[in-house]
Amino acid sequence: MNSFTDLPARNLTMAVNMTSTLSSTAMDGLNSTDDESSMSVTRLFPALLECFGIILCGYIAGRANIITSTQAKGLGNFASRFVLPALLFKNMVVLDFSNVNWSFLYSILIAKASVFFIVCVLTLLVASPDSRFSKAGLFPIFTTQSNDFALGYPIVEALYQTTYPEYLQYIYLVAPVSLMMLNPIGFIFCEIQKWKDTQNPSRNKVKIVGLGLLHVLQNPIVFMVFIGIAFNFILDQKVPEYMENFLNGLANSYSGSALFYLGLTMVGKIKKLKKSAFIVLILLITAKLLVVPLLCREMVEHLDKTNSVVNHTSLSNYAFLYGIFPVAPGVALFATHFNMEIEIITSGMVISTFVSAPIMYVSAWLLTLPSMDPKPLAYAIQNVSFDISIIGLVALVSMFQYKNK
Repeated sequence: MNSFTDLPARNLTMAVNMTSTLSSTAMDGLNSTDDESSMSVTRLFPALLECFGIILCGYIAGRANIITSTQAKGLGNFASRFVLPALLFKNMVVLDFSNVNWSFLYSILIAKASVFFIVCVLTLLVASPDSRFSKAGLFPIFTTQSNDFALGYPIVEALYQTTYPEYLQYIYLVAPVSLMMLNPIGFIFCEIQKWKDTQNPSRNKVKIVGLGLLHVLQNPIVFMVFIGIAFNFILDQKVPEYMENFLNGLANSYSGSALFYLGLTMVGKIKKLKKSAFIVLILLITAKLLVVPLLCREMVEHLDKTNSVVNHTSLSNYAFLYGIFPVAPGVALFATHFNMEIEIITSGMVISTFVSAPIMYVSAWLLTLPSMDPKPLAYAIQNVSFDISIIGLVALVSMFQYKNK
């Protein structure tokens, strides 16, 4: 019998073989699905690897001080003030509104608004009086504003490009609508907190509301959507040839630059978090990554009037996956601008980004199972059960030998 020191190598080899078998059986089962009624879930892992690989590169660059904070700020300004407006303008111009499922959009809006007001009311009830309004303004925004463009769009493209390509355009409509209708309320609460802290008598209620609306109008996501919609009718849903290459050049660079910047902004955020804030952070992340997707799915299930059962199910699954998208980096910028709740918001952004990856991956596979052919699915489950039993047996033998050594 080989020595106990040889067990890790043998166990690792066996685990790799079992993982390979598990993956092949799962892929065989997936390949038997109806391509017209399922997500392209096999493309999800490469998309996640691409996105989080770029984020990791940005984090390493910031951690090693290859890119300074000043340079990172410049990259962030480039992505948010030049690239993102070009991306939004281009997609809003070519958007075909006749193919939009409006029931999906207001279902998502109702779900987000419900979570927004629940978090806002609960925060006002339990938060300390000295920071009640700042928390009631930023926490609801944290739970409802997703990283739709930098991280969400590549995921949706990987899952639905070949099956439901029209789902990609929903992101360009959902994000600005929620920004225009929900974020102003949060900004007004933050302005109220600022007024209470400074006790400035010149700030009346009208001015506070005006400042909240001004923050929304200054957001490039909002005003470029309005401009893009206007040119959608002026240009008859077609970008002029002399503008197309210019817009494509900027728009195509958004995903990489935004994800790299997201990695840069993560450096040193967790260390600044106080232990007392962990409970609040866990509740906020739970609301963002679990409550929001479940509520989005339920709203679509009840409000969507699609005649086809397949399309209705696919749309509700898409709503669930959309809700899992992590918190947008823009929320951290809001916290920095108001100088309120910076530690919780920035740390929550980092944690939610990495926690969302396994949730999205597992959820996509689980949502795909009902559309799989029963026979290959049963065969795949049987093989997976056998593989897990072998791995468990090897682990038990290893532990027994280690205990008796």
